[in-house]
Amino acid sequence: MRRQGAAFIVVSAMACWLTRGGSVWAADTEVDSEDALIHRGIELRRQGNDRAALDQLERAYAIKRSPHAAAQLGFVEQALGLWPQAEQHVREALAAKDAPWVRKNRTTVDAALTTIRAHIGHVQIDGGVPGAQVTVNGRPVGLVPLPDAVPVSAGPVDIEVRAVGYAPVLKTVNVAAGELTRVPFTLQQIARAPVTPAQPPPFEPRSAAQPPVAVKPLSAPGSEARLLSERPDPGRGKRMAAIGILAGGVVAIGGGVAASVVAKNKFDAIGADATAGRPYNESNGNWKGYETGAGVLYVVGGAAIVGGVVLYVAGRPRNEESRPPAVSSVALRPIATPGRAGASLSVRF
Repeated sequence: MRRQGAAFIVVSAMACWLTRGGSVWAADTEVDSEDALIHRGIELRRQGNDRAALDQLERAYAIKRSPHAAAQLGFVEQALGLWPQAEQHVREALAAKDAPWVRKNRTTVDAALTTIRAHIGHVQIDGGVPGAQVTVNGRPVGLVPLPDAVPVSAGPVDIEVRAVGYAPVLKTVNVAAGELTRVPFTLQQIARAPVTPAQPPPFEPRSAAQPPVAVKPLSAPGSEARLLSERPDPGRGKRMAAIGILAGGVVAIGGGVAASVVAKNKFDAIGADATAGRPYNESNGNWKGYETGAGVLYVVGGAAIVGGVVLYVAGRPRNEESRPPAVSSVALRPIATPGRAGASLSVRF
């Protein structure tokens, strides 16, 4: 008797647990059902919370895509200004014309579709590259070529077409409600420069004992002469002045020689007149002045020559400084004899 009572209590407890668990399971199923989600979405719309209602109705539509769920989803998208999506879902609901809910609410759904289409235009993508991705207002709509025109909300629309190997193209067009706008696209292929691998220099074996050969670049004929002539020459002025002084010294010595000759001729003429008993010719009496002038010219010319030589040596280019001097010694010796005056200049090279 006690065993039967214990068994009865266990069976009763299990039945109670199963009954309660089944009720909870049924409640959870009811919460996740399409009708419950639609009902909750409608309540949220009545409260003015269309954004939260959109989430509930999208979940309801994802369960079995019924005409009722499609229509309610289109209504909330209409309220949020999502006109292309609203048209798609409302048209989908109207396509199931035999569905009980659609037959009952046909007038309401038709009126909603008319309002929605008053805010919708269409764009036709022309051109492009087959397989290029088309994005409208940031939403991918398909690949080129698109089978149909793309419904868009009336107003400015951003359309981008991009393909691998081509530069993307973005256009913004203004689409009017109820009209079809054709948008041409031409994609430019991105030019890629061919990559040529660098070739290593040819290997040339070289023995360890063989030193590297220094290659002297060839120069054009006369280039060395031009380079030397183009170098700065600070001593050029000194050398030119030295040449002028030397020339003046030579002229002075030449004048001294001429004066010495005249003095000698006059002196000889006085002696000849005395020997022959002729009267004294006063025109020959100035022979001493000529001789004195000749001595002065010798001294001036010699000094000029010595100074010119020294100045010329001082003005030689630097690259010639290591050479031996052009003049090893210069000597100027005056000559004074009875009845004759002069100078002796010796230059040793």
